[in-house]
Amino acid sequence: MIKVITCKDYEEVSDKAAEIMLEVVKSNPQCTLGLATGSSPIGLYKRMIKDHQENGTSYSEVKTYNLDEYVGLPITHPESYYSFMHRNLFDHIDVKEENVHIPSSQGDDLQANCDAYNAALAQAQIDIQVLGIGSDGHIGFNEPGTPFDSVTHITYLKESTIKDNARFFDDDINKVPTQAITMGISNVMAAKKVILLATGTNKAKAVAEAIQGEQNVENAATALQDHPDVYFILDEAAASLLKPQGVEIVNTEKFDSVIANGSVIVDFYADWCGPCKMIAPMLDELAKAYENVRFVKVNVDHDPDVAARFEVTSIPNLCCFKDGQLVNRAVGYQTKDGLIRLIESTM
Repeated sequence: MIKVITCKDYEEVSDKAAEIMLEVVKSNPQCTLGLATGSSPIGLYKRMIKDHQENGTSYSEVKTYNLDEYVGLPITHPESYYSFMHRNLFDHIDVKEENVHIPSSQGDDLQANCDAYNAALAQAQIDIQVLGIGSDGHIGFNEPGTPFDSVTHITYLKESTIKDNARFFDDDINKVPTQAITMGISNVMAAKKVILLATGTNKAKAVAEAIQGEQNVENAATALQDHPDVYFILDEAAASLLKPQGVEIVNTEKFDSVIANGSVIVDFYADWCGPCKMIAPMLDELAKAYENVRFVKVNVDHDPDVAARFEVTSIPNLCCFKDGQLVNRAVGYQTKDGLIRLIESTM
């Protein structure tokens, strides 16, 4: 099930990703991490390093498996993913080099390298897989057209991917490798938990298709609709094309009893949704169901005192008041069908 977390900006995306990642690492010091490269996870890695340095979180028993590697670059090249991972994470934590796994693009028999990586993955169970997403929906280097049952393989990079990655090669597309070795989509889907990070308007179309579109090999990320535990952690720009299609209230018995009295006010705090235009359809749906309820929209950016008073989080909060007192709160999440599902918290 896809759970969408919309954040204000890249820094908040990185904060939330680190929160989820560190919960996995601290609860299981022998966990296995699936890691990604590119600009999206750098903020996450910085926070993992900071936590390690300040709180002593250890990676000495952690194993890591990276998604992919360029073909044709020596591992000493500054833009090889071997170099990237050591520069941005491994050199700053206590992970053991023998526990670090990155697909090898060296040697003459690349298919043997793919087979070896698949064999290693078959013996591992990735506890949490980090992903970015390309502007065409690719995850790892699983380009448009990659079958959902694919395993580690050699791929030719699409022109759009080469253009996207040119920024790492002095903006010169001629310097970008044209092939890569990548985990397949089925390898990604085998992870227990997935977090996909996306920021910027250039990712909005791919994100919306991945979450709310039909499953299609032309957008590899749509495969994630079938994963049981996946988070899309987005900034407002990347979430800007998501279209809530209604509200479904789950476990309604207590909620109905609380708002049966017309004096109750429901405040929807808007920090989760980003653009306020996304809030109106949800309020409209609730207004139809509960005609006597008055809705007050509060944007926490403009009313931080109210947000602090009621401990508003970065997920939807429907706060129910009676006689000026907070009597119940429902929280919710957005799912791939576009519904905002509201589930009551205990109070």
